[in-house]
Amino acid sequence: MNKKILYLFSDTGGGHRSAATAIVHAVEHVYKKEIKQEMIDAFSQCSGFLNIFAKLYAPVIKYTPKLWGQLYYWLDDQKKLEMLEKISGPFILNELKKLIEEMDPDVIVSVHPMVNHLTINAIRQTGKKIPFIVVITDPVTLHRAWIVPDVDLTIVATDDAKKLAMQYGMPEEKIKICGMPIDPKFFLNTPWKQKARKKSKLKPDLFTVLMMGGGEGAGRMDEIIENLNQLDLKIQVIVIAGRNKSLEQKLKKDISKYKFPLKVYGFTDKVPEIMAESDLIVTKAGPGTIAEAMAMNLPIIITSWLPGQEEGNVEYVTRENVGKVSQDPERVVEMIQEIITNNKVFEEMKANILRASRPQAAMDIAKEIIAYL
Repeated sequence: MNKKILYLFSDTGGGHRSAATAIVHAVEHVYKKEIKQEMIDAFSQCSGFLNIFAKLYAPVIKYTPKLWGQLYYWLDDQKKLEMLEKISGPFILNELKKLIEEMDPDVIVSVHPMVNHLTINAIRQTGKKIPFIVVITDPVTLHRAWIVPDVDLTIVATDDAKKLAMQYGMPEEKIKICGMPIDPKFFLNTPWKQKARKKSKLKPDLFTVLMMGGGEGAGRMDEIIENLNQLDLKIQVIVIAGRNKSLEQKLKKDISKYKFPLKVYGFTDKVPEIMAESDLIVTKAGPGTIAEAMAMNLPIIITSWLPGQEEGNVEYVTRENVGKVSQDPERVVEMIQEIITNNKVFEEMKANILRASRPQAAMDIAKEIIAYL
């Protein structure tokens, strides 16, 4: 009889889906027997009403990030979370319970903070004894919503996250530090840079700067590129514009005016290959992207971040000296120039990345999950 793992997430940003997908692929790699794995967007599948609010996440963080930060901190309070659970419960619990009964999984894994208390209640209502594991995808500073002392296991990325989880009431014996789950393809059979560049028709010997701003293409990349164009650096630049169509079209239209070779992608599933071609990444402070860059031994320049949710990631990058931080396009270009011209700084960052990175985190998480099957 096949074993089943149910993953619960919500498409509020790409990070939660990416984390779940990474674990699915790692389980497939580690667990050689027949196994059924299913990813469910809990709000979309179990509550049309709550899904309306989940869909507001992308426009809120894009147009009013300060409002998101205020909401994040306002909800980081146990009593307010309990109130939110009471309000939202009637809109999702019955459907979530029905989903669990129909799927009858051997293990449930959550990668989203807002479904954990609800899932514990739904499991109880089924009367089944189903192990429930929470994988926290905020690597440094985590929201109280993640913490449910009744789960079987909580997996965190760092010592900082473990300390906070314990401070919020999670028993130490239920916490494992594994790192941030990233897809195994970021560290399995990684091609050499020269080979990767040849395949993509890049200049094999030029220092390669990768710019990406998450799914929405944030971080004032166009201004950074304009400022880079004022210098005579021996570089080539790759831009992943994501869903930012206007940025993609503008760069492609003006591509001949740049002093350096420029390659532009829209939304792409080739990120591991593109990172393999690169020497430095300029990006927003998404936890998944930082973990992926570190798995590829890429020093990082952070150009934007979400208030509350990603502030700890920024602090981590600077504290561990695996990169630099600035929201000013001119200063970002200065940083790129410093890194290119000062090999000691560049190599020091790469050495720090090798020390701090946990590229095989998804494999370790997969083993923890499999132990409950």
